[in-house]
Amino acid sequence: MDFLLNHANSYWYGLAAFLIFAAVFSKLVIGPIVKALDAREAKIKSELDESEATFNKAKEMQADLDKQLKGAEAKIAEMMAEARRDGEEQKKALAEQGRAEIDGMRTKALREIDAARHAAIVALREEFAEVATGVAEKIVKKELDGGQYQSLVTATIEDIQSRSGEFN
Repeated sequence: MDFLLNHANSYWYGLAAFLIFAAVFSKLVIGPIVKALDAREAKIKSELDESEATFNKAKEMQADLDKQLKGAEAKIAEMMAEARRDGEEQKKALAEQGRAEIDGMRTKALREIDAARHAAIVALREEFAEVATGVAEKIVKKELDGGQYQSLVTATIEDIQSRSGEFN
């Protein structure tokens, strides 16, 4: 303890110097360090807030894109269904048009057949009239007995039958 009593003045001076050093150090060094740490903390907080806002905005944009994608998919499905309906309608229209053309061709062919049949009948009648006229002319020109008359009529009928076979 002697030592402490002999050096008490140095002790008090050392303590005072330490306290002054601590006060000056806290004012000059710790204050700016605390301010720098506070500034850094504020900067980190603002960057964190900004990144959180950007993240939320990105999530909103993702949700909007998902909604647009679903809308586009629905629209594509609707367009495909409409295209199928249009295709079916065109298919039916073409089939109906084909049927109408076939019916028209059939009607035309039937008219042509009827016209040809009518022409054949007219030609047959003309031929028959010529033959009948020829027979009558031959009868008038010569007098025939009953047997000759019968053979002439039979030959004329056979001639008409053979010619009518040409028109069937």
